[in-house]
Amino acid sequence: MKKTLQSVGFIISVFTLLGIALGVLAFISGSWAQSQLVTDAGGATDFGPVFIGIAYLQTAVIIFFLGPIIASFAGGLLGSVFSSPKTALFAGGVGSLVGYYLMSVIAVGVLVLSKGSGAEQAFSFGQVLFPLVVSGIPTAIIGSLISALSAAVN
Repeated sequence: MKKTLQSVGFIISVFTLLGIALGVLAFISGSWAQSQLVTDAGGATDFGPVFIGIAYLQTAVIIFFLGPIIASFAGGLLGSVFSSPKTALFAGGVGSLVGYYLMSVIAVGVLVLSKGSGAEQAFSFGQVLFPLVVSGIPTAIIGSLISALSAAVN
């Protein structure tokens, strides 16, 4: 049981640390896009906010797509420490799901914090909450399956 909890904690930690890094990068890119397309645009107020909204949406989608990728790598590493594929399935799934939610909430939350006055088109945190929650499902599935597969091969 101790090894299972440590493994779940490891996966959650990996996701959380990556969420912090992604959040910082999202904040930097969101702020930069606003400064280039709204603040320094000098009157180009029609195109700037729309493009910023698209950039925010694309950044959130990238964060969502990174979930299963990170889960597959972490699950592959995690599964190799278990002799039972069932235990690895549980640990990989729980760790990936909780870790993904932490990563996404941190990264998307920090992205939304970068939203300035010229970014009315960009989404709010409440608007991204449903896709964030739903996208955790394939992340948990791939994390659990890769963990079990790695344990079975080992």
